[in-house]
Amino acid sequence: MKISLAWKWVIASLLIESLMLTLMVIKNVDQLKNNLSTQTHIRLDEQKILLQSALVAPIAQMDYATIDAILKETKAISTIDYMVVVDNQNNCISSVGWSDCKNLPTVEFDPFSESSLEDERFDTSIPITLFSQTLGKIYLGLSTKFYIQAKEEMIIRSIIIALIELLLSAFLLITVSKWIIKNLVKLTHTANAIALGDYSQRIDLGDSKETLQLQESFNLMAINIEKNIENLKLSNEKEKKLFEKLKSQLEKNYEQDLLLKHQTRMAIIGEMLNNIAHQWRQPLNAITIQLSSLKLKKELDLLEDKDISETADSVMKYANYLSNTIDDFRNFMKVNPQKEHFSIQNCFNKAVEIVSASLKNNDINLDITKSKGELFIDGIMNELTQVFINILNNSKDILNEKNIEHKVIQISFYKQNDKLIITIQDNAGGVEESIIDKVFDPYFTTKHKSQGTGIGLYMSSKIIHEHFSGEIIVKNEDIEYEKRVYKGAKFYIILPI
Repeated sequence: MKISLAWKWVIASLLIESLMLTLMVIKNVDQLKNNLSTQTHIRLDEQKILLQSALVAPIAQMDYATIDAILKETKAISTIDYMVVVDNQNNCISSVGWSDCKNLPTVEFDPFSESSLEDERFDTSIPITLFSQTLGKIYLGLSTKFYIQAKEEMIIRSIIIALIELLLSAFLLITVSKWIIKNLVKLTHTANAIALGDYSQRIDLGDSKETLQLQESFNLMAINIEKNIENLKLSNEKEKKLFEKLKSQLEKNYEQDLLLKHQTRMAIIGEMLNNIAHQWRQPLNAITIQLSSLKLKKELDLLEDKDISETADSVMKYANYLSNTIDDFRNFMKVNPQKEHFSIQNCFNKAVEIVSASLKNNDINLDITKSKGELFIDGIMNELTQVFINILNNSKDILNEKNIEHKVIQISFYKQNDKLIITIQDNAGGVEESIIDKVFDPYFTTKHKSQGTGIGLYMSSKIIHEHFSGEIIVKNEDIEYEKRVYKGAKFYIILPI
């Protein structure tokens, strides 16, 4: 059975048209992949800059609360599946959306590789560096569902359009072949323009019923592609605005941290100078008295050789004491960021040596209850010493302000389960209940502006929380001293062992 030339022409035309539609779909899918890949890499690069800028300061400062907050805010982006931050030893610091930090996914390089499309996720990592020094990494999982969905929708729409096209062509080619060929050429040109990136192109096949449905379907496909590209551009703009907002906030936080560190340093230096003055007053007075006595004996012609020898020995003793005092304060002021394994009681004794003269001059007694055994902890010793000095100075100031007759500060050390607890309590009457929740706030102080900055207890809280992963709280409790019961503020320093 021979096929007529008309049918051969129809079949040939339909085959050619099918091939053109297939090529169009392939080009559109490939173009979609290229466009989305480009957009994904752009967004990923921006995300890298954003996250690296946002996380470098908290990681360097071990500010885990800020790291968690940044991850939670960033996770709100719908295209992010998970985020995991690790330090330069590959220890997990924080994670959102990923539960097993010991089993991190393998880093991928192509967001549309077979593995990325199979598990609908692109796994990558971003190094966090500061001045060419690697502080850690952030593992990031980007969802590829949007590409799979867009690809499926494009293929379905293309198949529908192709079927409609073929059906209409089979019917119309027999009767109006020239008209159909003209419209097919127009359709092909428009499809190629869209495939090349001109998404504003639309087809116009006339107002006949036979071609209107094909025209609407094809234009609908073009409109949807154009909308998807616009949505990607809008998403990109939103991410840029978010980046600028975070960058501005980070700059403000950095400036505040610098100011706070400077004020803290000045407060410490002021306290140290005050304590040196207390430590030196008695030895200097003794040296002055002995030299005056030696001069008086010389004037009365009562000076003997042994007087010179005894006075010289005594002056040397006091001079050595003054020199040792300077060494103690110099060692305390040294910046030593290295962690060490040290005794809590030795650390506290170091703080007492620095403030002892000041406490003694203000008639303040220390009542220390030592633990049964030595208590050790890992951390920076000078930082914990500063915490003890801040709390002791705070108690000294309030005791003098309240003019307590019998002043005392009681200290105790003990271990409870897997925690080490230090308590420091005075008998100055306690803290007003209306402000007790604010004593660790920055710049909060009950003193006159000329007497305090309100950063001592804030810095103490910051050191305990961030550098020792511990907790510091204050309560008003009764305290017994010399058979009398007082009320006083009791500080609890709770450190994990």
